[in-house]
Amino acid sequence: MAQSLSNVLLHLVFSTKQRQALIETDIETELHAYLVTICKTLNCPAHKIGGTDDHVHIACSLSRTVAISTLVQELKQDSSKWIKTRGRRYVPR
Repeated sequence: MAQSLSNVLLHLVFSTKQRQALIETDIETELHAYLVTICKTLNCPAHKIGGTDDHVHIACSLSRTVAISTLVQELKQDSSKWIKTRGRRYVPR
Protein backbone atom coordinates (compact mmCIF):
# COMPACT_ATOMS: atom_id res chain seq x y z
CA MET A 1 0.00 0.00 0.00
CA ALA A 2 1.35 3.43 -0.94
CA GLN A 3 2.00 6.09 1.66
CA SER A 4 1.52 9.79 1.31
CA LEU A 5 3.97 11.78 3.38
CA SER A 6 4.29 15.52 3.80
CA ASN A 7 6.38 17.89 5.88
CA VAL A 8 5.23 21.46 5.43
CA LEU A 9 6.84 23.93 7.81
CA LEU A 10 5.32 27.37 8.29
CA HIS A 11 6.62 30.62 9.68
CA LEU A 12 3.60 32.75 10.56
CA VAL A 13 3.82 36.35 11.71
CA PHE A 14 0.88 38.41 12.82
CA SER A 15 0.64 41.71 14.66
CA THR A 16 -1.64 43.42 17.11
CA LYS A 17 -4.25 45.83 15.83
CA GLN A 18 -2.54 48.97 14.53
CA ARG A 19 0.75 47.56 15.87
CA GLN A 20 -0.13 48.63 19.41
CA ALA A 21 2.27 47.37 22.07
CA LEU A 22 -0.30 45.12 23.77
CA ILE A 23 1.78 41.99 24.42
CA GLU A 24 3.36 42.90 27.73
CA THR A 25 6.04 40.72 29.29
CA ASP A 26 3.77 39.62 32.14
CA ILE A 27 1.37 37.94 29.70
CA GLU A 28 3.76 36.96 26.89
CA THR A 29 4.64 33.50 28.25
CA GLU A 30 1.00 32.67 28.88
CA LEU A 31 0.03 33.83 25.38
CA HIS A 32 2.74 31.73 23.78
CA ALA A 33 1.60 28.68 25.74
CA TYR A 34 -1.97 29.32 24.57
CA LEU A 35 -0.80 29.51 20.95
CA VAL A 36 1.03 26.18 21.38
CA THR A 37 -2.23 24.66 22.60
CA ILE A 38 -4.14 25.97 19.58
CA CYS A 39 -1.53 24.51 17.22
CA LYS A 40 -1.59 21.18 19.04
CA THR A 41 -5.40 21.06 18.91
CA LEU A 42 -5.27 21.48 15.11
CA ASN A 43 -2.57 18.78 14.86
CA CYS A 44 -0.05 21.40 13.70
CA PRO A 45 2.70 21.12 16.32
CA ALA A 46 4.52 24.35 17.13
CA HIS A 47 8.31 24.18 17.02
CA LYS A 48 9.03 27.70 18.30
CA ILE A 49 6.93 30.72 19.26
CA GLY A 50 8.30 34.19 19.97
CA GLY A 51 7.82 37.83 19.18
CA THR A 52 7.77 41.29 20.69
CA ASP A 53 5.20 43.59 22.24
CA ASP A 54 3.39 44.17 18.94
CA HIS A 55 3.72 40.93 16.96
CA VAL A 56 4.08 37.16 17.24
CA HIS A 57 6.17 34.63 15.27
CA ILE A 58 5.04 31.01 15.08
CA ALA A 59 7.10 28.21 13.51
CA CYS A 60 4.96 25.10 13.15
CA SER A 61 4.26 22.07 11.00
CA LEU A 62 1.12 21.97 8.88
CA SER A 63 -1.18 19.00 9.29
CA ARG A 64 -2.26 17.23 6.11
CA THR A 65 -5.90 17.80 7.13
CA VAL A 66 -5.79 21.55 7.88
CA ALA A 67 -5.66 24.42 5.40
CA ILE A 68 -3.21 27.25 6.09
CA SER A 69 -6.10 29.72 6.11
CA THR A 70 -7.90 27.68 8.77
CA LEU A 71 -4.80 27.50 10.93
CA VAL A 72 -4.19 31.27 10.72
CA GLN A 73 -7.87 32.04 11.31
CA GLU A 74 -8.00 29.86 14.43
CA LEU A 75 -4.74 31.25 15.82
CA LYS A 76 -5.74 34.88 15.33
CA GLN A 77 -9.37 34.47 16.36
CA ASP A 78 -8.79 32.38 19.47
CA SER A 79 -5.77 34.35 20.71
CA SER A 80 -7.61 37.63 20.20
CA LYS A 81 -10.58 36.41 22.23
CA TRP A 82 -8.27 34.99 24.90
CA ILE A 83 -6.16 38.13 25.40
CA LYS A 84 -9.26 40.32 25.70
CA THR A 85 -10.31 38.25 28.73
CA ARG A 86 -7.12 39.33 30.49
CA GLY A 87 -8.33 42.89 31.10
CA ARG A 88 -9.33 46.16 29.50
CA ARG A 89 -5.72 47.16 28.90
CA TYR A 90 -5.49 44.43 26.24
CA VAL A 91 -8.45 45.73 24.24
CA PRO A 92 -7.19 48.03 21.43
CA ARG A 93 -8.41 51.60 21.59
